[in-house]
Amino acid sequence: MPDLQVFTMNAGRVEGDAGQAEVDHFAADFQGLRHFGAKIGATLELGEPWFGAYREADDTLMFVYPSAGMGPDDPGKGGMISKRVPLFEMIETLSQEA
Repeated sequence: MPDLQVFTMNAGRVEGDAGQAEVDHFAADFQGLRHFGAKIGATLELGEPWFGAYREADDTLMFVYPSAGMGPDDPGKGGMISKRVPLFEMIETLSQEA
């Protein structure tokens, strides 16, 4: 997927090849999205989220923890792109990256 910025999450750190501003942007959105998912997971007794995404008219962000443990020390992948893309394409790309 061209123009997709890929990030890794591991042990509370977010890293990527993009500039620090993009890493910070993704990290802030990722933390908010994961926090929201954790609240829903706790309420419905589903546990921590392994996947989260949002899509706007000109922005799509997603995180995925494809490993079995899905704990805070398990590696995850995230992606951010400045356009609206189908979520199935993004999850497929990020899952293959992991």
